[in-house]
Amino acid sequence: MLLDALRNFSWYNEPENVRFIEEGMLIETKGNTDFWQNRRHNFHKDDGHFFYISRPGDFNLRVKWRFYAPVASDQCGIMVRADQLNWAKVGFLSPDLTNPQLGSVVTKQGDSDWASSVLDIVPPEISFRLIRRSDSFAAYYSLDGSSFRQARLFSFPDNPPTVKIGAYACSPQAHNFECVLEEISLS
Repeated sequence: MLLDALRNFSWYNEPENVRFIEEGMLIETKGNTDFWQNRRHNFHKDDGHFFYISRPGDFNLRVKWRFYAPVASDQCGIMVRADQLNWAKVGFLSPDLTNPQLGSVVTKQGDSDWASSVLDIVPPEISFRLIRRSDSFAAYYSLDGSSFRQARLFSFPDNPPTVKIGAYACSPQAHNFECVLEEISLS
């Protein structure tokens, strides 16, 4: 990972422990952090860690994560935010060590939904792509870094001209999680 390429990125809820190692940027998530909202139950969780850049128009974002020994609900993936009430995330999720999942959340006007699919293995790494074309977003994932599968299609109300895009990580349970952001590239 080239440090020069990261100079225009910022943190939304910066983790307490971030450092660079040979493989990339090591992030230790804070426990009890997540991104999730439900207006009907007045529940707003917006304290996960998000490393982002603002981007207008069309783009193709690629993110690659490596992680070790995830435990219940640990997550790392890719995210796009129009604002606090309109955002989406797609990431690796381990509800328990025997059922690794790919999870996605699209939040529109303060209400989050949830979709997931079971992965056959707990991969040591996972890559994501997020593509925007006009008012549509498409998220993809890959367990080998080359063959990508579609995870989610979505759009946001009012088609925001500029959005924040990048990598996210969080630990909804009361423990920390170490993951390495090995790649983040934008075209």
